[in-house]
Amino acid sequence: MSHTTTTTHPTNTPHITNTPFQNTVTPNNPGNTPQVDRRTLPQGPRGPTQVGLSATGLKFGPHGPLATPARLPGGPNALAAAKPKFPVVTVNNKYFPINKGQKYMYVGGFKKFFVPLGALGVVLIGGSYWYPDGYVSIAGPACTGYTPDGCELHWREVDFADGGDAPQCVQYCPQAGPPPAQIATLPPPPPIPQGACQMTIFSDPNFGGSSAPTGDNHASLAESGWQNAVSSIQVQAGTWDFFPEDNFGGNPIRLTAGPYPMLAPDWDKKINSFMCVQPGPGA
Repeated sequence: MSHTTTTTHPTNTPHITNTPFQNTVTPNNPGNTPQVDRRTLPQGPRGPTQVGLSATGLKFGPHGPLATPARLPGGPNALAAAKPKFPVVTVNNKYFPINKGQKYMYVGGFKKFFVPLGALGVVLIGGSYWYPDGYVSIAGPACTGYTPDGCELHWREVDFADGGDAPQCVQYCPQAGPPPAQIATLPPPPPIPQGACQMTIFSDPNFGGSSAPTGDNHASLAESGWQNAVSSIQVQAGTWDFFPEDNFGGNPIRLTAGPYPMLAPDWDKKINSFMCVQPGPGA
């Protein structure tokens, strides 16, 4: 795979401190999901407070629970989820943002730009030509098959502009017209490591305050009271992308297994959704 390099990193990029645990600092309930406790505390000035898990399965955060009735499973006349205002790809009746412009992510404290979509080239799939149409914020195991628009999703390695690469979900759409002058080779998908997805979020730096372990993707942390409330993270297993907007919107920060006792100012209490990009071994 070819790599394009630039001479400098962007300046003033945030730094994420990734240091080992100290003996006196341990995460609460690492890797274990607490049992649901349905007790209700006495009603205070802000109404009753439920102790336990939110409807999404995530332990309630500092801003929750929401003052709404418990969510029931969708019935035959349930309304579909509202479509986000930004461009999305629909997969299994769920929406995932698609980025057709310049995309970047934070990796190891640095802002890493992916190469432009056009640099990926037109590829030959099943006897016809397909062009790269966008980067899709969807996890590796789900990045496969066709979208309702007739495009195809491929989980593949994509180069960064300044060297290195990272797995991304790329949408390819059929190209009309004459064959292109040059045809690129679609690389095979990177192997998905064996392992699991598990991490714990904390409301305060150094793994303090409220905490919630989870192994699931969450498209809206507002549903569990964790919107704009995460200040430290312990990733027990897997690779996770954290987004500044609901529905996996915005350019993410990618964290692998390990402790993150402090987040950079650009990310401290500014996370609103997250997903496990691919399972993996523990820290």
